[in-house]
Amino acid sequence: MNPTSRERAFTRAELLVILAVLALLTLVVLPALANNRPCSARVICANNLRQIGAAMQLWGNDHNDQAPWDVPVAEGGTKLHPLAVNVWLHFAWMSNELVSAKIFFCPSDTGRPASDFTLAPGTGYLNANMRGNATSYLLSHAFQGSPNVLLVADRNVGPISNFGGCAVFNTALWIPTRPYSGGFLWNTNLHDSQGNFLRADGRVEQLSNAGLAEAIAKYPIDDNGSIHYITPR
Repeated sequence: MNPTSRERAFTRAELLVILAVLALLTLVVLPALANNRPCSARVICANNLRQIGAAMQLWGNDHNDQAPWDVPVAEGGTKLHPLAVNVWLHFAWMSNELVSAKIFFCPSDTGRPASDFTLAPGTGYLNANMRGNATSYLLSHAFQGSPNVLLVADRNVGPISNFGGCAVFNTALWIPTRPYSGGFLWNTNLHDSQGNFLRADGRVEQLSNAGLAEAIAKYPIDDNGSIHYITPR
């Protein structure tokens, strides 16, 4: 074989240089990817809320544009159902409008997502060991149908300890808004003191604590001067 036609091989020094470059790229790229994970989880979380909002609208098409928790049990909804204090009950009521129960779970949350709406252990959203453990979002209800009110949000808020009776959930947490004294803020459990906020018209907003406080302080319509909400159990 003609030596001039042979492919030139790497020398040992060149291989060492290449390995050093690859090692350097690993040190630079992997931390960057790791730092993006919380951001990616929050984007997935926001998309989950959009799908929940779409399911609510689809369900409402057959129920005078109302959510399940605003429709009495006798009319096919969950309002004042004996289990109405549980977020999972209201979400499960929309199962026909959803492809998977996974959308009720944030990637940053503890626990694990459900994949279907059965009672199956480990996968079924209705299984007693899943339910609240497969739910990452709190739920509120909107009086008079204002498009700006809170319906669903990341569960990482509080602490709020104002419990009281509720004409929709039987018992709920209350956020006084007239005047708003603060306290309803994101904690670090999911998105590092930030979170996602689904309004009644389907908009999802990614808010800091300052943005959340502003949204609550400017709440357009509420229930006798307070917001009623329930969290996963």
